[in-house]
Amino acid sequence: MIGRSFFLLSLLQAVVSGQWSADNPPHVTAQNGLCARIPCQYRYPSYLNKKPRTGIWYNSETQNYRSVAFHSRYSSEISTQFQHRTRLSGVLRDNDCSLVIDNVRQQDTGPYFFRVDFGYGNRYNYHPPTQLRVIDFTDKPTIFPAEMVAGRPVNVTCSFNTTCDGTAPTLTWVTPADDPPSASHSVTQQGDTLTYTSVLYLTPALKHHGQNLTCRVTYPTVSSEQILTMAVQYAPRNLSITSPDDVNSSWVSVKEGNSAAILCSVQSFPASNLTWRHLGVTLNTTRSNNELWMEFPQLTRQDAGVYQCVAENEHGTAERNVTLTVEYAPRNLSITSPDDVNSSWVSVKEGNSAAILCSVQSFPASNLTWRHLGVTLNTTRSNNELWMEFPQLTRQDAGVYQCVAENKHGTAERDVTLTVELRGSERSWKCIVALIVLAVIFIGVVPVIVWAACCRNK
Repeated sequence: MIGRSFFLLSLLQAVVSGQWSADNPPHVTAQNGLCARIPCQYRYPSYLNKKPRTGIWYNSETQNYRSVAFHSRYSSEISTQFQHRTRLSGVLRDNDCSLVIDNVRQQDTGPYFFRVDFGYGNRYNYHPPTQLRVIDFTDKPTIFPAEMVAGRPVNVTCSFNTTCDGTAPTLTWVTPADDPPSASHSVTQQGDTLTYTSVLYLTPALKHHGQNLTCRVTYPTVSSEQILTMAVQYAPRNLSITSPDDVNSSWVSVKEGNSAAILCSVQSFPASNLTWRHLGVTLNTTRSNNELWMEFPQLTRQDAGVYQCVAENEHGTAERNVTLTVEYAPRNLSITSPDDVNSSWVSVKEGNSAAILCSVQSFPASNLTWRHLGVTLNTTRSNNELWMEFPQLTRQDAGVYQCVAENKHGTAERDVTLTVELRGSERSWKCIVALIVLAVIFIGVVPVIVWAACCRNK
């Protein structure tokens, strides 16, 4: 009978003892500077439901008064390491023993177990403990991009999510603007997640394009930030035209027969539609990286003229002209005169004035020179024309004259023969002298023929 009673008592103790249990994870990871939460639900014999209780958390494998992380009755019992940093997230009477450690540190790493004390010997240590691991702070805030147009106000939102409801983080902005940033702040909660939000009020300028906008989250001992590179939209500007050949004041000069390439580039965001036009005709167009080449494999004089580059995006338009000139050696040199010019020959009566024009086609303009008997008479570099003038012709002015045209690409030249016709009286006198001479030598028909030939135009 005694043996049977002892067995029943042992079985009853085992059943009662089996009611002491807890649900807590074997491992918890927390980020340095944030909070650590160790979930915990504990059970105990039902006859203790209405009994007052004390909850204690230890930062050790076994019960040690020097490792008290939390004490629900006597805060003075809490270790200096955890003073004012630990609390329960639930209510002990609701069987919730979850521990929260605010501003967690690396030295907080280690085992944690919960102990409940109902008094009168009804106490229990819940094992196995939970291992807490503290890692570096890696969470970052999130910036939600907004379309930015130069001169147009915009709101930019930054948010940070956390499950820590102890120390609240601070969200701050670092902007490239000259004035201090203006922002509003709010906190919302969904379940265990707290969302801290800051809305920045900003009017971006063109100078802010490509600069950084920073949202920073700060806790007492740690902080992190998110950086957004500002993409400020603006109309095309600073349109420029360049070339491997010389470009001078919107003017490009290339030698005939050579190849040429002209680059149109612009600053804009978003990228512009770029178009090359000539004489109202579109040559080529693109929308790429704000650059567009115009190429000529082999230049002719027909390629010369004014070309226009137009850049356009949704915010505006910019355009610029460039004049393409084709350089070539002198050609088509010609000699003309108000007097008759026949097969490089000019005939003018003695005593009259005369003017002879030498003209040529070339680019750049040629040095033009008139020469006679190896002597330079006059020279010029103007509009590819050079006059040679004689106020009153004499027989000494007769002869061969040479016009020479020369530029850096070559030379052209041409001769003209100037003949001076004698005056009528002088011609008659010479005819009479000739007649007398011939009359002395010859008698008869010959003098008459000479007279007629020589003096018919006197």
